[in-house]
Amino acid sequence: MTRLESFAPELAVKLRRASSSEQRAATLAACEFAVAHAFVDHDVIHKVLEHLRTSRSLEPETKAEVKTLVERLDNEYFDLRVAAEGGWTTGAECICVFAQARAVAALSYAGDEDAVNAIYEAAFTVDDKNELFVLVDSVLGPQ
Repeated sequence: MTRLESFAPELAVKLRRASSSEQRAATLAACEFAVAHAFVDHDVIHKVLEHLRTSRSLEPETKAEVKTLVERLDNEYFDLRVAAEGGWTTGAECICVFAQARAVAALSYAGDEDAVNAIYEAAFTVDDKNELFVLVDSVLGPQ
């Protein structure tokens, strides 16, 4: 069982049955959704999205840059969470950085052509995951 199946089992099955081009289209839609909803902006994000739009593979350097950004944002989130537990910052700031980290993680999985995990990570950029799942389902179309 994949992590996506725990939230959207029918979508996970549909995604597995989709062609590679349909999976790429669904992943691109999920990543664009995640980046927009997490309000994350970084040069490497634009580079990855452009590669996804043109169905080109990512260079190893770009993949490494994305993974480094995920690690930095994850560490920032963990530091903020500790600070919030101590009363030194707000939980809202933690949630914002968490969403940004998940959006970049979605791009990282997309760069590895892992649609299931990219969509799973993208889902954690918003409270209502259903909006994303409906979007991905519509991109995949009837099967």
